[in-house]
Parts: sequence; structure tokens; C-alpha cells
Amino acid sequence: MLNITDYAFLFQNSYNKSKTNLFASSSNGIFTSIGSFQLKNLNSSAVQSRLKAEGIDTNSKQYKAVIKEMTKAANGNGAMYTNIQAIKNLMKNYDSDGDWVDPTTGLAGLLVTDENDADRRTIISIPESSRREMFESTKREFLAENGVANGDTTKRSDVYTNLYRKMEKQDRLKAGYTLEQYERAYSRAFHAAAKAADPNWEIGKPIPKGALDNITMESVEKELVQVGNKFVTSTSSSSSAVNTTASSYSRKTVSSVETAFSEGLKNNPPKIIQAEEKEVEIDSNVAIEKMKRLEEQLRNGTFKSNSDFDMKA
Repeated sequence: MLNITDYAFLFQNSYNKSKTNLFASSSNGIFTSIGSFQLKNLNSSAVQSRLKAEGIDTNSKQYKAVIKEMTKAANGNGAMYTNIQAIKNLMKNYDSDGDWVDPTTGLAGLLVTDENDADRRTIISIPESSRREMFESTKREFLAENGVANGDTTKRSDVYTNLYRKMEKQDRLKAGYTLEQYERAYSRAFHAAAKAADPNWEIGKPIPKGALDNITMESVEKELVQVGNKFVTSTSSSSSAVNTTASSYSRKTVSSVETAFSEGLKNNPPKIIQAEEKEVEIDSNVAIEKMKRLEEQLRNGTFKSNSDFDMKA
């Protein structure tokens, strides 16, 4: 989870600085003894001057994105504290367009919000190399796990990340959704082939020998028909066939495959970030109280170590 208010600055070099420097306070009373200030004072001339002096471009989209998130996290509580270093640290999490950057991949454009959630569910053209990588990965894992969607062993997230790196930022969420549709189709085809080789086969049982030998990426994709924002597998390209059959095997089997796929998806979803995942989890009132306590401990010389003071507790 990404905490919008970064309190790491409270501990930086606290042992190496003199008390004079550590507790230097602003003459106008806006800054606390350790340089923090309340959000309600953000637009004051004193804070704005300090921000600019520290090299922060208050007109940048990065800065505006951070302040927007801080304000939302504060939930209207202008008494919530932050500090300049916290703002600088959080600005590193956004690119020059003000878009959040996933810290694990270094990629922007993977944040799902209320505004883009519906639009991202769009099928677009994606590189053949990524589709092939997904086909091979899905086949390999299907054989290894006997058709079980194992969220603990799958490498599917790596395939999605590789795709994201090939796409423009604005297309990454749509590309991921499209690849998921292909992945579902490949999975359905493998289940159908296993069932065709042995009508008594069920998920979790050994795959009949040679059942997947004739299944290729091309053979699966040529049977795909786009219906709305999904791919439907059909033995015919006609609309009547699409409406009457989802694949060459029973709807009951399709349902069981989709159920298994959905369960696997929960355990190992493609690398996207829901907006709520980056919301602050620190109750602002508790945080403020803890900051006061910390300042008191620093003044009294009773603060011992970072581990003794948990801002999230």
C-alpha cells in the first residue's frame, strides 16, 4: 500500500543533527519545531516560498498530483501534518504528466480509477510476441498443474509486465485486458482438448497424453469472434453460431473453465493497481497525536529508535 503522507523524514539523521538545527522553528509559527506544517497552511506565502526554495515546482503536474492525493487522504482535515521532504519523496511516485508510477515495474498507466475502469475493458491490437508468450506460458502451466489455475506457481504476471513495456502508457490497461481475453481463450481450448481426448477428464486429473499436440496459437485465434468487449470461441464465424455455441464443447465445460480461470485470476491478477490500494491508511487524528508525541520525545531525549514509534499503529 502507498501511504500518501510520508513520515520517514521524522527519523532522518535525527541522531547526527544538533538540537539547534533539529528544533529550528519558523518565526511565523507555521512550521513546527521539526519542519512540519498543517495542510491548511499549504498555500501560505511561507510554505510556498519554502517549497520553491527546496526546488519544488508548484506548477508541475507531479506536485499537483501529490497535493490532490494528500488532500483526499486528509478527508477535509486541514490540521493533518506533512512536510516538504514528504512532498518531495512522493513526487518521485509520479511522472511528468502527473500519472502514478508503479514502484515495482517503474511503469505509469497501470492505475485503475473510477474514471478509466470502464474504458480499459476494451479489446485493442497487441503484439503477436506477447500473445505467443502467453500461449506458451498457459500451455506449460496447464500441463504442469493438470488444468488447475495455480496462483502460487504461475508466471503470468511476468507476461503481462512484458506486454506493458511494449505498449504506450495510455494503452497499457487496455492491452492488459486484451491479453486476458486471449489467455481465457487459450485456457478454454486446452480444457476442450483434454476433454475431447478423455470425456471423463476433470480439472486436477493428469492430462491425457498428446491431448494438446494439435493446439496452436493460430488454431485458437482463428476461431475467436469479438462480441462486445469479449472474445467468444466459435466453430463458425457466423453470428448465429456465436449465439448458439460458445465453443466446440458444452456450455457446462465453458462455465467450469471460466470459474477456474476467475479463481486463478483472484490469486494472481495482472499487474494493475486499484485506486483504493494507494489510499492512505493512517487515521489523520492518530497521526497528528503521534507526531506530537514524537516531538515531545525528541525534546525530552527519550526517543530511542524508529522501531519504538510506529506511525501506523
